This record gives sequence, C-alpha cells and structure tokens, in this order.
Amino acid sequence: MDLKAGQIVTVEWRKDPNDPAQDPHPPEPNKLRPAVVVQDTELFDPSYPTVLVVPMTGDPKLAMPDLTIVLQPTATNGCKKVSFLLPQNLTCAAKTRITEVTGSHITASQLQHLRQLIGLTVGAFT
Repeated sequence: MDLKAGQIVTVEWRKDPNDPAQDPHPPEPNKLRPAVVVQDTELFDPSYPTVLVVPMTGDPKLAMPDLTIVLQPTATNGCKKVSFLLPQNLTCAAKTRITEVTGSHITASQLQHLRQLIGLTVGAFT
C-alpha cells in the first residue's frame, strides 16, 4: 500500500459487536472515518503493517479550538463539508483497516501545522 504524508484515507474503526472486550472507555471511533496520514512515509518501508493517522470529523463538538485544523471543502482535499482534524486523537492504524486510499490530501502547510499540533499534544514543546 503506497501512502504519503498528508493523504486522506478512509479507516474502518468498527469493533466486533460480539466481543465486549472491544468496547473501550471512553468511546473511540466506531465507524468508517476519514483520516490524514501523518507518518513520515520516507522513514518506513511500504510493507510496514501500520501507519500513523489523525482522524477527521464533521462534528465541531469533538474539536478542541486551540488544537484543531479546520478544513474548508476544496477540490484538493475532497471534503464535502467543513471538517476538523483531531491531532489529540493521533493513532496507529493497521493498514488492513484502511478501506480506501483517496487521491485527496491536505496542503503541505496544513500537514506541517498538524504535525506541530501533534507535538504539542504529546508534550514535545515544554
């Protein structure tokens, strides 16, 4: 799977409804959700089984104003509505959970800003 930093993908985060052990607290995404690849894809061999992604949402209630990048719909990002990137929800996703690799992406400056916000959320700038 050929992934590039800044690319928008669709990730399948559904849990198995028959396995109560998969019911996390607090709740996590439990549906198909777009996400942005943030991993430095030059660092990892394409066969590496996981990728770091930041989920996207259309729900402004999930956005933390000082930690969110707001994406207005453009032809480049493929968004159909205003969307919010949630760096505080950075996660490592198995590539087998990626159901669609789109041709859409965020801009280089948005990717740089997103990575800075990730650094802030994990305490890299103290």
